[in-house]
Amino acid sequence: MSALRIGLAVVVGILTLAAIVGLATVVRANEPVAVASAAQMRIQQAAIERDIERSYEQAVEQVRKVRALNLAITAAQADQIAAKAFADLHTLRHSAFQSLGQSMGMATTEADGYATQADARFDQAPGSKETASPSPVLLAPRFYAFASRMSELSTLIADQATTALTAPPPSASPTAAPSASPTPTPRPSTTPSPTPTR
Repeated sequence: MSALRIGLAVVVGILTLAAIVGLATVVRANEPVAVASAAQMRIQQAAIERDIERSYEQAVEQVRKVRALNLAITAAQADQIAAKAFADLHTLRHSAFQSLGQSMGMATTEADGYATQADARFDQAPGSKETASPSPVLLAPRFYAFASRMSELSTLIADQATTALTAPPPSASPTAAPSASPTPTPRPSTTPSPTPTR
């Protein structure tokens, strides 16, 4: 009898496992799968390009506003800091466009050409100058990651430039002039001094 029970338990176990695998297969086959069409991909691409450009323009504007202030550092120092920030931001934008191109399946050289074209297009017609506001687009997760990282890094560059521009100028260490040693002043004694006799 125990052999019959063991055999029955094994058969029930196998049938349960087969039912679970079959149910999982049916559920997986009925899952909705979303594949973007070419038109949807163009909408996503245009939206992520605008987001990258928006982050770039906001950071550039922050540096420009701080540079326009009356700063404690020299104009040459301020110009040097601002120029470095602008160059870093431009490089960051180009790199973001290049990475975006590669994520869309472009070869490295093709992605570099795409990034150069996107840079030129936004340099000629910045996103902030658009008169019509495009309809909002919910970005695909991988595109959202690009927008988020671009915003994070461009803010970091602008904040570093702002900190450098508004820092107090380095003060020259004052050289201590040799001073004459002070003459000690007499202190009263705790023992009585003898009084002079006449």
